[in-house]
Amino acid sequence: MGQWDDNAAPDIEVRQLSVWYNQSAALQDINLKVAAGQILAVIGPSGCGKSTFLRVLNRMIERFSSVRVKGMVRIGPFNVLDEHVDVTRLRRAVGMVFQHPNPFPMTIFDNVAYGPRIFGIRSPTQLRKTVEDSLKLAALWDEVRGKLRRGANTLSGGQQQRLCIARALAVNPRVLLLDEPTASLDPVSAAKIEELIVQLKSQYTMVIVTHNLQQAARISDMVAFFEQGRLVEMGNTQDMFTAPRERRTEEFLTGRFD
Repeated sequence: MGQWDDNAAPDIEVRQLSVWYNQSAALQDINLKVAAGQILAVIGPSGCGKSTFLRVLNRMIERFSSVRVKGMVRIGPFNVLDEHVDVTRLRRAVGMVFQHPNPFPMTIFDNVAYGPRIFGIRSPTQLRKTVEDSLKLAALWDEVRGKLRRGANTLSGGQQQRLCIARALAVNPRVLLLDEPTASLDPVSAAKIEELIVQLKSQYTMVIVTHNLQQAARISDMVAFFEQGRLVEMGNTQDMFTAPRERRTEEFLTGRFD
């Protein structure tokens, strides 16, 4: 396994990826590439394998019983599916933000400091700097700077989601996976998360699963359309929305999908 380039986000390459739950195929022969520093939006109908694909990228798929994964996934120097990969190190490098905000039942400060403490940071000065820097990256610092010892549950839903993003950023990841990160938020909070994602693009490679086609069009560089566990089409966002090559993609994007 190679070393991360400290000055660059990594690329992602997936080849012949298939996933089964028991005997049921969730993904079939997925092949795609995401360039370093790009945002890939994964779209498709419910049950098409979008979230399964996301969970493979940091091996959270292994938390499900009776799952079988075949193929190759490379993120930067990580051969993700290699049995010798340090999964803890992988998940530190490939952070994940979920659909529903899930702050820990502790203070705002301790939520963000949780990961750095696990990875050995004990200095109060260093922890405070990490927390402050991460909250600033997540565009939350100005709203909570005087409230760090309050419980995270005192924040609004949108603030909690940005706190979860700050918590993911605090361990210095290289990739961010976002599973419908604005689905449970009001339009104003969702807009703030979208703006944040675009701002973070220069520092991280990102994969976002979304049911919101307008969101995919606004924030992504590339779009991948999944149907029934297969990658139907992937391309530049503007091209996908204005001139998709596949009929099924066009039907999905224009609401004529059955």
